[in-house]
Amino acid sequence: MQQLSNMDTSFLSLESPRTPMHIGCIWTFSAPKTGKMTFPRLKRHVVSRLPISPVFRRRLSSLPMDIDLPYWVEDRNFNIDNHLQHIQLHGKDSEEQKSTLCNQFFSQTLDRSKPLWAMTFLDSSDENNGHFSILLKFHHAAVDGKSAEKILSGLLSVDQDATESLQDTWEPETLSITRMVGNKLRSMYRAPKEINALTKSLGHSLVNSTQLRHRDKQEQPPHFFMSPHSPFNEEIDTARHMSSAHLSLSAIKDIKKAYAGSTVNDVVLTICAGALRKHLLKQGQLPTSPMVAMVPVSKREGNEKDQGNLISPMLVSLATNVGSPRARLEAVHQNALKAKEYNREVAVEKIINHLPSWSSSLVTKAYTYFRVANHIKPVFNMIITNVPGPSCPLYLDGAELVSMEGMAPIVDGMGLTLVITSYKDTLTVSVTSTSEMAAHAPFFIKYLHESLEELQQAILPEKSKASSSSQAIA
Repeated sequence: MQQLSNMDTSFLSLESPRTPMHIGCIWTFSAPKTGKMTFPRLKRHVVSRLPISPVFRRRLSSLPMDIDLPYWVEDRNFNIDNHLQHIQLHGKDSEEQKSTLCNQFFSQTLDRSKPLWAMTFLDSSDENNGHFSILLKFHHAAVDGKSAEKILSGLLSVDQDATESLQDTWEPETLSITRMVGNKLRSMYRAPKEINALTKSLGHSLVNSTQLRHRDKQEQPPHFFMSPHSPFNEEIDTARHMSSAHLSLSAIKDIKKAYAGSTVNDVVLTICAGALRKHLLKQGQLPTSPMVAMVPVSKREGNEKDQGNLISPMLVSLATNVGSPRARLEAVHQNALKAKEYNREVAVEKIINHLPSWSSSLVTKAYTYFRVANHIKPVFNMIITNVPGPSCPLYLDGAELVSMEGMAPIVDGMGLTLVITSYKDTLTVSVTSTSEMAAHAPFFIKYLHESLEELQQAILPEKSKASSSSQAIA
């Protein structure tokens, strides 16, 4: 048994039929080295990899009336067939079918009576030379971006010929209500200490925040609930829309090297900011003040358990009010540096996890139920999360991974999430938004490519000219 943290529980509390709270991915593979990938073959492979994480065979369990935070417990009735689905795609429009099925898959909530994950095998091999796709999602209460990436890597292999099965020693434990009640009683006994710890955390954060903002009055990090309103900060509908831009990772790294002190994340944030600026200018809806992204920062140090969230929210001003790509990169770079300093000194996640167990659940449920987002300024404008991936090819039972796209939740008042993933020499910006965004998606994807090109021209003009000349000769 493992009890959820306040942060984990908040993802359960935010969930409703309109706001599924899972993260996931879309994998596309070439044909396996031997034979064809069939559903039974995929099922055997997944079963052989279940030991890589307890997430696969744990379900939620709660005390009556939710008097304490819920627990993860081993599912004695675990059945792999409850989590795998096979869909055969037919005809020349298989890509259109795939897009529709992806949107449907990520629009549906997971069944809380079972382990909170699902996988769908999209088989279009008859029309696409053996290529196939896999859709996979985990509830955000169970994993964050880093732990999900570790699980996903465990399902794959760097060896195309790898066939070994992992040793499986899993045995379901007996659910102990007595132990859960005992933990609650002990937590009540510890309540004064928790309140003292909360007071210290709040005091420490308040002092640090005041000092940081006093030292830097002109370039203050953004405040929560003070972001400008944008078209993405409205009440959302049930349906999700997914789209992706596949960018050159080497071009992004070249820009990073050429602009002293910057990081790959600075460059990526600047590209996203440029695309947002282009899109909203075209719609006549660009806010006069810069838009704000919440960038999750992993607090994992490598030896923590897979389960749960170890992240801290960091707010970064995107400088969408800056027209020059070079000046925008400079602004984003400086804003990110200040945001990192603020994030180190003012640990919001520590405050959240010191709160009484009922408080975060009550607040997040109220936020969804009463649709609070309709009546307040945006907490932030969007989420941009960057989870670096491998630079070498990966395989699933001999089938090479061709591309990977990410997905993360959206909620009322925050209807846009950008998931950044990298694989081999490609950086992918995956866009999760509402069905209303569907008509704009092709333009936004084009703006992401244009934003990279403009930044490349601004930072590396000679290289951009050489690239243009070679393309013209070709």
